[in-house]
Formats: sequence, structure tokens, C-alpha cells
Amino acid sequence: MAGFQHLKEEFERRGFVVLRGVLEGDRVSRYKKILVEMAGNYQKSWTLPDGVAQTEAFWEAVTNPRLHGVLESLFDGEGYAFLQHNDLHVGFSSPAWHRDSINRTFGVGPDWDESIEPYRLVRVGTYLQEFAGSGFKLGLIPGSHRPAEHLDPEIHKQIERRSGTLAGGVKMLSGKDFLEDFAEWVATEPGDCVIFDPRVLHTGSRFEGAKFSFFMGFGVPNSHFFNHYHYYRHLRKDLGYRAFPEGFAALLKSSGLYAPEKEGAGEIEGAWVPGATYNRLAKWFKS
Repeated sequence: MAGFQHLKEEFERRGFVVLRGVLEGDRVSRYKKILVEMAGNYQKSWTLPDGVAQTEAFWEAVTNPRLHGVLESLFDGEGYAFLQHNDLHVGFSSPAWHRDSINRTFGVGPDWDESIEPYRLVRVGTYLQEFAGSGFKLGLIPGSHRPAEHLDPEIHKQIERRSGTLAGGVKMLSGKDFLEDFAEWVATEPGDCVIFDPRVLHTGSRFEGAKFSFFMGFGVPNSHFFNHYHYYRHLRKDLGYRAFPEGFAALLKSSGLYAPEKEGAGEIEGAWVPGATYNRLAKWFKS
């Protein structure tokens, strides 16, 4: 773990780290082929929530030793597990700046309360397309996972004010991005991973041609972990998350990555639910 100490420090300060070439070329090609077959005759974008957990061909990515060498360092050697927040994407890129956490408005809800237990969750985005052919970049705003510690208060106010669904609509319709200059833009190559705190504000850039990616979640099983699991598995019924296939659950158990399901706590304070404006923008973006 000592060899990745610099990544741990970077993750804590910025809220994300970039790992180059985590997947070899043959796996990249195989995953792209599978995604094309699954997406079928997609028009502009296709995405499958819970796709990694429900698709056996992607299970080996969950136990990738190169990835877990870094995760063990990020989690300080503390036991962590697969978190059921995962997706498959073809030609999909978020149209707006957003967070992947339950509570997407800063300071509202349990995601922002670390007084009892620390927030120890990550999202791992793996990209399969070449930058030269797509021009795709992932934009992330450093420090937006813990802005009180890592951002100037006035800059933080501007960032929070200029993010959200309305700003996303302006970005899509006019091309004007209010947060572009605050972000770091990561040009991804095949097999690259971006590991980020779900509370980090992020978005995808415009791109040409095809784009392929898949996302997974991991975390230390504490109250934040089980809130996050409950939100995606039970509260976000629009996403269609299901119980793990038996084979996948067995793999997680044998790999030490399984967290037994806990009874959900019902509604979660400040949980983000897509509204009518968001749904209209998403429908327009996919058309």
C-alpha cells in the first residue's frame, strides 16, 4: 500500500485520482464488443443501470487486482465491499454537472455528515474508447467532495450556484458551461479508470463517434454505505436494480467483497429524486 500513498493523499485532497491502463488491450476490445451487442441498434445513447452486477461478462472487472491494489490504499487497508451502484454505457455522457451521491445539494442530508462515521465510498469509471477518435473528457471539480476543507468559500458559492439541472439545460442548449474553468478535464484512453468520491461534481464533455464505459462502486460498509445501497437498490425504482445473481454473490463472497444486505431505513433526508425538468432534459439528450 505504501507505493500508492501519493494517490491516497491526492484522493483525499481532490476527491479523485486517475489510473492509466488498468485494463489490457484484449479486455478492452472484448468489453467494447459485448457492449455493442447489448446496446443493439442504439441511436444516440444507451445505458444499463446495474449492468455490471447483472452481466457475467463484466464480473471479472470487479475483482481486477490492479484496481484493488489502489483501492486497498485509498481505504487504508480497512475492509471494503462492492457497492451496488453500477452501470454500462454506450454513447452516454451526462448532460449536466452533478453528483452521484444520495444528497446532491451540499450540506443537505446524511452524505454530508461525517461526525459519527466517515464517508468512505468511491465510484470507479472505466473508459474504453480512444481520445483521438472521440475527443471525450471527464470534467471533475477538485475539492467539491469536501468543499469546506478544500475550496475557497466564495468559489464554493459560485460552484454550487452554477451547478444543477437548470445550468445543465443551458449548457446543452447554448454550449455555455458556467463551471468549465473550475474543473480539471481528464482525456481518457482505453483501459483508463477514474476513481472518485460520489460527492464530487462532475460531467462529461461533448464527443464524436462512439463512447464506451462502465462504472462500479466500492466502499467501507458503514451507515453511508448502506444508505447508498438502499437508495439505488430500493428508492430509485426507476433504475431497475435487482438482487445479485447467485454466481455474482458467490464471487463477491470468495473475494472478500460481499456486504450482506441490511433492512433499509425508508426515506432518506434530502435524497435526490429526478424531477420533471431533469426527465425532459434527459429524454431530449437521448433522442
